[in-house]
Amino acid sequence: MMNTELLRRGLGAQRRGALIWGAALFVLTVSVVAIWPSMNESGSLDTLVADMSPTLISALGLESLASPAGFLNGNLYALLLPLLFAALGIMHMNALTAGDEDAGRLELLVALPVSRVSIYLSRFVSVVLVLAAVALLVGLTVGFGGAAFDMELDTMGVVAATVNVFLLALFHAALALALAGLGLRTGAVLAGSFGVLILGYLVYALFPLIESLESVSKGSPWHWALGGQPLETGFDAAGTALLICGTVVLTAVGLLAVRRRTIRTA
Repeated sequence: MMNTELLRRGLGAQRRGALIWGAALFVLTVSVVAIWPSMNESGSLDTLVADMSPTLISALGLESLASPAGFLNGNLYALLLPLLFAALGIMHMNALTAGDEDAGRLELLVALPVSRVSIYLSRFVSVVLVLAAVALLVGLTVGFGGAAFDMELDTMGVVAATVNVFLLALFHAALALALAGLGLRTGAVLAGSFGVLILGYLVYALFPLIESLESVSKGSPWHWALGGQPLETGFDAAGTALLICGTVVLTAVGLLAVRRRTIRTA
């Protein structure tokens, strides 16, 4: 069902953006890992958050900041990496679906002897491969960089945290695919996907601080990815399964929806 030529073109269309995102995330990751020795030796990590409210500390993932895992969690995995990876997935997926349709390029593709499902699926897989490559780069940087800068990290924890950040991004890329498949224009796809991303974070970070809303936070994709503290405890089977199932459902919605509607003309 997937077309290798369309997959190759999808990867080609993302090449420049993928290189820029990969380089930026590599520099960010190296910067955070490299400052660990000086911050650890200064003994000032605990005092950095001493005057912050417990609510803000929890929302930003700054608990246990003086430990290697807590330091990485507070500076990368609790917010920055999930947010940036999801933004990468949403923007690339939107550009290859709703963006191409708004520009009239999708109309030309559907005129070829390939199905709409094949076009959308090939483009989704190309985004998956780009996200996987960038996740591998970041994971290796944390793993080897942590060893080089004397961060005592659990290898399985790094793998689990990086994979869950990748799956969270994939979930939101699939959401963008579903919205584009339903016929929404570029602006609406971006608004819907980023809206769910930000709302999900607020539910995950703030609702546990309100006793009556604590259980609601477990419905956030952010909780599925990060609620089990993967950097310290490894994979959470339930959360990982929910992210994969959600991605499959959203992808299926996008593929089925695009089959049944009229493609916009430029």
